[in-house]
Amino acid sequence: MATTIFKNPEHQALFNKQGFIVLPFLSEDEVQELDGIFDRFHPDIQAKGFFSGSYSADFDYKKKASDEIVRVFSRRYAELFVNYTPFGGAFLCKIPGQNSELSAHQDWTIVDETQAVALNCWVPLCDITPENGPLMIMPGSHSDNLKVVRCPTLPFFFSGNESLVLNELEPMIVKAGTAVILNQSVIHFSPNNTSNQVRKAITAGIKSAGAQMVFHYKVPDTDSLEVFEQDDDFLIRFDNFFSDIGQRPKQGKSIGIIPYQLPKFGADELKTLLTQMKTKAGFEMRDKEVIEAPVISEAKPSVFERLGRFFGLLNYSKP
Repeated sequence: MATTIFKNPEHQALFNKQGFIVLPFLSEDEVQELDGIFDRFHPDIQAKGFFSGSYSADFDYKKKASDEIVRVFSRRYAELFVNYTPFGGAFLCKIPGQNSELSAHQDWTIVDETQAVALNCWVPLCDITPENGPLMIMPGSHSDNLKVVRCPTLPFFFSGNESLVLNELEPMIVKAGTAVILNQSVIHFSPNNTSNQVRKAITAGIKSAGAQMVFHYKVPDTDSLEVFEQDDDFLIRFDNFFSDIGQRPKQGKSIGIIPYQLPKFGADELKTLLTQMKTKAGFEMRDKEVIEAPVISEAKPSVFERLGRFFGLLNYSKP
């Protein structure tokens, strides 16, 4: 049975079906406030490409940014969710030009997904267009359809056949302040920002209340994973993110080793699996132009809104 985390049963049902849901989230004033906080924390962006503040080596910056995000998000968290715990947030930035693409991936398994759920709340601080690098999602690719463990020392179940996934992604063309709330196991991607404006956004997480945070490490040359219990803020505790995530964790408590083999699929098998995932989520395979992602209204939803398909790198400057 899926873990309940949304107050609204219709939201929960749609989230269970699709693996994500699109909802109104921030007011215009809150968008402006967070945009100002972004500028205060990052007064001089010199880097190129796609960046997430959570990858900074500066813990003080990461903690302050996370606290500010959670402070502003807390109003909507309380309205939308039940039995939940926030576990931080980070600012995202996509600079115009090449190398701003974020490859197709799934977020790490950070809770026991048989007993709890972890969500990623992605909220842009500007209107999203096809040109400025929208978040794109594979509907139905959440863990209810395929049970896999996800960690940086394992490939993805679709590795080697990324083109099949990219062809089936649905773009989240949403307004500033809208939340795309996705299960951590949903496949997502973001193309290059080909506009002439910086694309700012936020990623923030919540999990089932009381759920123990975990991190998995593939033991070299074995079909096994070592599991580590972690504190709720471990995602901002990496000193050198890209080096640390590929090594046996320096933080957390090892609670044992489990056998594990990642499922492998040939191209034809994967295409069949993706078709099953997407159609079960209520989406057709791609054969038409991109259209705007409808947002669920929370006030007197129409039949269409109820039944329609709905459609975290940078060493930033210290604040």
